[in-house]
Amino acid sequence: MNQKKTKLLIPSIKKESIKVLKAERDGTLPIPGTLENIKGYKSLTIYKMAKSTFYYVRLFEERKVIRKSTKTDNRKEAIKFAERFFVEVKSKVLNKEPLSSKSGFEVCALGLQKENSSRVERGELSEKKLANDDYRLKKDILPFFRKYEVAEINYRLINDYIQQLNNASAERKLTSTSLKVHLSHIKTILKYAQRMEVINALPAFPSIKTVDRPRSWFNSTEYSKLHNTARTHIGEDFSIYSSKDNSVLRKGTLTQELYDLILFMTNTFIRPTDIRVIRHKHIAIVKSEQVYLRLSHPMTKGHAHPIVSLPSGIEIYESIRNRQRKDGFGKDEDYLFQPEHSNRDYALQQLHRQFDYLLQITNLKNNL
Repeated sequence: MNQKKTKLLIPSIKKESIKVLKAERDGTLPIPGTLENIKGYKSLTIYKMAKSTFYYVRLFEERKVIRKSTKTDNRKEAIKFAERFFVEVKSKVLNKEPLSSKSGFEVCALGLQKENSSRVERGELSEKKLANDDYRLKKDILPFFRKYEVAEINYRLINDYIQQLNNASAERKLTSTSLKVHLSHIKTILKYAQRMEVINALPAFPSIKTVDRPRSWFNSTEYSKLHNTARTHIGEDFSIYSSKDNSVLRKGTLTQELYDLILFMTNTFIRPTDIRVIRHKHIAIVKSEQVYLRLSHPMTKGHAHPIVSLPSGIEIYESIRNRQRKDGFGKDEDYLFQPEHSNRDYALQQLHRQFDYLLQITNLKNNL
């Protein structure tokens, strides 16, 4: 049996039309009809993009695509700019100079990191912040923005970046607070570019609403219960059990040090991260018109200002130091808490395990 072949009628779409659609979706793609090769110059082209009224010049050199805004919407002026740009790039190649444009976003981002490295050396910035910024740059910010000039960064691009982070996998879903950190980092880079006179003004930034989640705290009754239990249970052994088979993972003991730590923190206002770095040499006893401890420990979480304690902080500190001296510690270079452990992460773990057990026996853990 012969079957008649029927043709499926599909509307034809010209390649140029597809390119126009792509150019509209992505404002950084060349607009068809504006892409023009400059005669006599290999791979040198000028073109326009939907996101800008200016012509851009593009050149392929040493396996890289180098592009730059001509800062003009006049075709003849753009061609002259492209010719000068070609000579500039070739000169850099001959002199073995970097091809990156001084106004490139990546150049400014790395320039800011270099400036911040100097601030770390001067004690103005923490090493942790510098490391966090470096990680954020390499993982997210530069992969998205490195192909742009600083002057190209606008509200739409920044908003697209935030949207990309929002669309990340569920395992890496960033909170609104984390997204604000990314925005702050980008703004800091652009401010650096402004200081370097690469741009004159900053673009508008998207706003992100955050939900205020205040940290848990102890009221006066809970605090009394906490430190009284810590005092009466000094020397009590405890075990940490596995959540899988209830086997004993490790054992510990509630110590006098935990009780001292609770009193010291509440009378000096230091944060848990400060415990990692504070030594006896960072503490000064001031007895003048007012009586207090002055804590001048290294920067933690970006804070390096001295802390002033309540007057009762002096008695608590002197008690800690006298007790430590009996055990061979208490010297200026010794840490104030867990001085026997040079590994400060391990030292904090030891105190955390004790505090966690204390919360369990006071029935305060579930309330946090």
